[in-house]
Amino acid sequence: MTDWTDVLHALTSPTGISLRGTIRETPAEPQRNPTTFKTAGYRPMFVRAVDDCTVWLRGDSTRVEYDGRPVFVTDGTTAWDFTPDPERPLMGPVNRVHYFGKNQFLIRRRTAAEWAGTDFTSPAGPIDEVSFLGRNCWTVELAPPPGKPHPMRIWVDRETGRILGHHVDPLNVGAHYVDVTVGDPLDDGLFTWIGPTQTQQERQQDLQRRGDEVRRQQAEWFAATVTGTPVVARVAVDFTPTTVPFRDDETGAFDGHNDHTMLARSPRSADGSWAPRWGPLHYVWSTPEWDWAAAMMECDIDDDTVRTLQSILHPDASVDRQRRIDPPRRGRVD
Repeated sequence: MTDWTDVLHALTSPTGISLRGTIRETPAEPQRNPTTFKTAGYRPMFVRAVDDCTVWLRGDSTRVEYDGRPVFVTDGTTAWDFTPDPERPLMGPVNRVHYFGKNQFLIRRRTAAEWAGTDFTSPAGPIDEVSFLGRNCWTVELAPPPGKPHPMRIWVDRETGRILGHHVDPLNVGAHYVDVTVGDPLDDGLFTWIGPTQTQQERQQDLQRRGDEVRRQQAEWFAATVTGTPVVARVAVDFTPTTVPFRDDETGAFDGHNDHTMLARSPRSADGSWAPRWGPLHYVWSTPEWDWAAAMMECDIDDDTVRTLQSILHPDASVDRQRRIDPPRRGRVD
């Protein structure tokens, strides 16, 4: 009788033996969707083995094709993602590649650390030696993790240690290789790309340029069709605090806010350095008696709004030491 440790050793021990096959899901997807291979911006490359994709594996090298066109290639060091642009794939280090989806372990080996977890990682029954897809395999049901009711059966190729299929019988859900060939010589060119490429940064810059161009065209349309004059309207904003969590009865200092605005004051400081610790852009100014501060949460407060506030809060007091403060993550202090 085969011991689980023998199977686990095969599953976690890479070999240079090649494998080629097409993944077929049960039940088959009614409509295949190549956009499930997706990479954007500075995010990692995401690889998903969907129904009817063809896979070449050799050691750490992988090639995935969909409808006869490459969607992902790696030589074990560098990875190329063809989803954003089939003629100019996104290129990056292999450590940025993330495999996901229910079929991911048909194209990558789980690490020993992953097998030490609880997500279908221990046998729930005997290990049998069977012929599967014309290959000598082990098959075993793996115990489900907490929260999942059914075990999952896997078929492991004894020569390569690759998982050739998985299936959850009560749900009739799974996937397996078809037309598998093992051990054939594979050209190194299958796992590299020598044509034009783009880096993550170049991809992000290209997306930014395209977005800027779309916005420019839309703005030009509006200016030509509706009006070229800036559409600016003053809106009344209530700065009356509904909550005043800090207040000093002796000095009259306070820091308060409502759902849309913030307002505070403190006795006038000698050097004008007083300012509240607020996140939004805010203005700070002084009168002979007080230092004041005001901010708006949903948009940036401006000079006209501050002048209106000053005329309400201290109509007869002179104003000096006015500053416009952007918090550090936003920019600058004027």
